[in-house]
Amino acid sequence: MRKSKINHQAQPFWSLPETIHHTLDRDIVDSIRRGNEKCSAMMMMDPHFEHKTNQYHIAWTQNDIDMLLEGMLIRSLEILRNANPENELFKEEIMWQSTPQFAEVCRHAGYNPRIIREEVKNIMTKYGKQVEVDQLDEFVHWCNFFGEMFKDKVGVKVVKQGLMKILVEHINGDYELTTILKQIGELMDDLYLAGVTTRDVMSEYLANAINS
Repeated sequence: MRKSKINHQAQPFWSLPETIHHTLDRDIVDSIRRGNEKCSAMMMMDPHFEHKTNQYHIAWTQNDIDMLLEGMLIRSLEILRNANPENELFKEEIMWQSTPQFAEVCRHAGYNPRIIREEVKNIMTKYGKQVEVDQLDEFVHWCNFFGEMFKDKVGVKVVKQGLMKILVEHINGDYELTTILKQIGELMDDLYLAGVTTRDVMSEYLANAINS
């Protein structure tokens, strides 16, 4: 979420102090550009949507938050259920479903994240990628563990570009951090070579684990 400059054609309520200005997710923008009739009609008639900037302006209520979290979950499950594991969107979602945030969204919507993750494993098993899902869980575990230790010992923010090199410089030979980072690097290699997710997605997750 971020505050942004208001376009001169904006709706009056967009300029209210409580209004937050969101950039739409890439898959939604892509759907509109491809001419997806359902998506385009829904967004073009929505007074919160600014077509020129692909931003969504809304003053959040609890009902809005509930709808957003439920929509995030439904969209993620649709991608996981219908997309091939070689699809880039699938690779992003398979990463997210392994995170604590996904579990919290599930619980908020009244679902058990463990059951959903088991179904995701069944999908991946169908494509012969069960082992990779277990490695993904391991990757998330070690990223979170490393993130907490890095914050405690080093305490600096990082960016995802050239992340591994940056981390090696910051940890400066610390044995514990070096050992865990090596484990994370090996898991990243395995997951990338198996086509489960991308290096960019994994680097972003590791950076977020450190910066959160």
